[in-house]
Amino acid sequence: MARDDIERQVQEAARSFDAELHTRAFVETHSDAAQLAWMLSFLRPAPNQVILDLGTGNGYVASAVARQEPDCRVVGVDVAAQAIERNREQAREEGRSNVEFLIYDGIRLPFPDDHFDAAVSRYVFHHLPRLEISLEELARTVREKGTLVLADAIRHEGDDVDFINRFQLLKRDGHIRMHQRADFIDVVCRHGFRLVETFDSSISFTRERGADYDALIAKTPDSVLSAYAMRIDEQKMAVTFPILSAVFENLNSGP
Repeated sequence: MARDDIERQVQEAARSFDAELHTRAFVETHSDAAQLAWMLSFLRPAPNQVILDLGTGNGYVASAVARQEPDCRVVGVDVAAQAIERNREQAREEGRSNVEFLIYDGIRLPFPDDHFDAAVSRYVFHHLPRLEISLEELARTVREKGTLVLADAIRHEGDDVDFINRFQLLKRDGHIRMHQRADFIDVVCRHGFRLVETFDSSISFTRERGADYDALIAKTPDSVLSAYAMRIDEQKMAVTFPILSAVFENLNSGP
């Protein structure tokens, strides 16, 4: 991907999520208590640990980690500057001094090698414009044997027309690519991580109908639409995406 395309994707993501991340609708749609509890059970924050939340968004995971272990330090990074500032305000309002929120460029992590004891990234994988570099950066900044917890929507095994990616690209929010389950796991493991455990869930949301969406749906096989539980009325459509949450161990031993 060319540099100009990367910058455009990052800017699109920042604009979209600055507008959405702290809205009631976004919070309600993207909250998942069971998934969060599962993530925390593997992150296991302990006193004096430093934990990264990559693509922290509205701070959903970072704040939960900070609340669970007041003596650890949590760093949430994101490209959405306004959302980051709102996260900082909320942390101050709640008196949480063990969590900080930083803006980053969406590619390189501004931290030294082996800086984190663990890292988590939720619903960000498909937005990363240079996925290979992002995984290299996670491998570099998380210590050897450290934990990486990733969660993202994945392409349904029955989606043989790549509907999920065509659908997501119609919303200008910096979407790059959603992977099928095996590809998701493989690309992470190819960067020196070992799969430990997985957790399956789903996310459902609605979007306003429009000509582009209607055209895509019209040419998509019913079997694929059914796989995503697509429901359509006169004004809106509802869709459900499968979510893969996965825990990995970092096998990289550093430079």
